[in-house]
Amino acid sequence: MFTRPDNWNKMTPLERRKARLDAWQNAPVQFASPEAEASYKDRIQRLRKIYDMEAHDRPIADPFMGANEYMVRRKGLQGKDVVYNHDKLREPLLDFHHEFQPDVAVGVLPYPGKSWDLLDFKTYIWGGQKLPDTMAIQAVEGEYMTGDEYKDFIADPTAFWLKQYLPRAYGALAPLAMLPDFPRISESIDTIDLLVPFGLPPFQEMLHKMMEAGNELMKVLGSVGQTMGMIAAEGFPGMGLNIVKTPFDYLGDTLRGTRGILMDMYRRPKDLLAACEAYVPVLIKSIVGASDRTGAPAALYVLHKGADTFMSRAQFEKFYWPTWKQVMLALYEEGITSYLFIEGSYNQRLDYLAQMPEKSLVCHFDKSDMRRVKEVLSDKFIIAGNVPASLMSAGTTDEVRAYCDDLVDLYADAPAYIMAHGCYFENTTDDKLRAFVESVRK
Repeated sequence: MFTRPDNWNKMTPLERRKARLDAWQNAPVQFASPEAEASYKDRIQRLRKIYDMEAHDRPIADPFMGANEYMVRRKGLQGKDVVYNHDKLREPLLDFHHEFQPDVAVGVLPYPGKSWDLLDFKTYIWGGQKLPDTMAIQAVEGEYMTGDEYKDFIADPTAFWLKQYLPRAYGALAPLAMLPDFPRISESIDTIDLLVPFGLPPFQEMLHKMMEAGNELMKVLGSVGQTMGMIAAEGFPGMGLNIVKTPFDYLGDTLRGTRGILMDMYRRPKDLLAACEAYVPVLIKSIVGASDRTGAPAALYVLHKGADTFMSRAQFEKFYWPTWKQVMLALYEEGITSYLFIEGSYNQRLDYLAQMPEKSLVCHFDKSDMRRVKEVLSDKFIIAGNVPASLMSAGTTDEVRAYCDDLVDLYADAPAYIMAHGCYFENTTDDKLRAFVESVRK
């Protein structure tokens, strides 16, 4: 948890950023040995200097955005285990850190399979459920908000999420639609409307189901937390990241679906723009709250529909960038770094990112031109990427090594660079991953 200093209101954005990073860097850890403590402090100091864009001895290699599932698959586990068997992940993860000695802790995303089963989660399918055991997860798009419901969302995004989206996305949460409109609960008689749903059997059944799912989730978080605590104790720091998306991506990925939001740019542009604007204060409040609660100094944007090949530059400037920029600037004011996981190509978007204040971003690229990225952004922001997942999956060890060496050479005089994969992959080899990890140590 991050506690704001007494003089918070008098601090500049960069002073607030420093305070959050200080709290993250100095968080207590029970080390397994003096050697592990020394290694941890060496690693976290290097990472901190990169985030501060200060002089440091070398870049770091972070395999999380690519190799997180491979770490357990290499020991014989499957996608189903990533979703259901979290205790089984511990030994493979610890073995990976002992063998590869990565610069930062690398974990597996804590997919709560049993909770998903209990809640009848509909927007994904997963291994051990509708997918083969070998696979982990797969998104399944749907239209969870109709075009005619934009007006409801714009009027009150939180109410729409609670009473319309969640009952559709989670079958077990259908009774949430019975809830009253909370802003009108003000007089004594309104207690009736407030409590009636809680007295009805379907709603009570839902509450018990949610409690059961919550208990299962706590088992997952307890297992994952213990594993990551053990990894930290062995000398590997992790960078806390709260996952978030842009207003447009929330609408397109989750509510309208790709087909729906594509048509909305032409058929309902005013509604779409108004919905993106309505999202801004909701996102700012939720991300700042999560950052304070978890102590994570950065917010991880998983960027989808703003890529070069998804929409035109004019559409990006009209629909995607303005509200996203508002959110990132608000986070900057709160001292929170925006970590941009930029899927696809952003070659036509670099000048927009350059509008953001210095040190406000970590720009993690997938398929963008890294030479152009260096020219436009590397003097202001931390740069990460972009070792291709295809190369890790199908290339040779020598090809991986050569690609990584080129990136190290390219960014040798840049203030801050992190060697990272362009996106996730499930299959590679130890030799290729070792070439990636060791590329920054020459």
